[in-house]
Amino acid sequence: MPPLTSTGALAQLVEQRTENPCVPGSIPGGTTAKPRLLVGVFCFKPVKHFLYIIHSATLNKFYVGETLDVQNRLKMYNENSFNKSFTKAADDWKLALAFKCRNKNHALYLENFIKRMKSKKFILKIIDQPDILNDIINKK
Repeated sequence: MPPLTSTGALAQLVEQRTENPCVPGSIPGGTTAKPRLLVGVFCFKPVKHFLYIIHSATLNKFYVGETLDVQNRLKMYNENSFNKSFTKAADDWKLALAFKCRNKNHALYLENFIKRMKSKKFILKIIDQPDILNDIINKK
């Protein structure tokens, strides 16, 4: 007979001895299984963030930002939902670029990199060749 040291061993032994396949329901379901707390390392898929560039024809200006939901953010800009934002000066913002980033840190890094450049030419080049952003991240 096996040692009865583990949780539920006695119940399993009784189950083995009394189970009768000819009598349905001879062992009520769930009588030997106990809920267990799962302990371990869980890996969560990182949330994708977007770097976006929007353009206003009225102002002839670009705006660079990052978000989880580009379309919702664009809608909020055009509805002037941000009272103290640069973007409240216009309501005709159009999406010029949405670039999927691996995570929020990469999106913020790219946003700050572009804003530090303070160059409309650089923004136009990124819109035309978005792979430049991958190069910037890889050289980080």
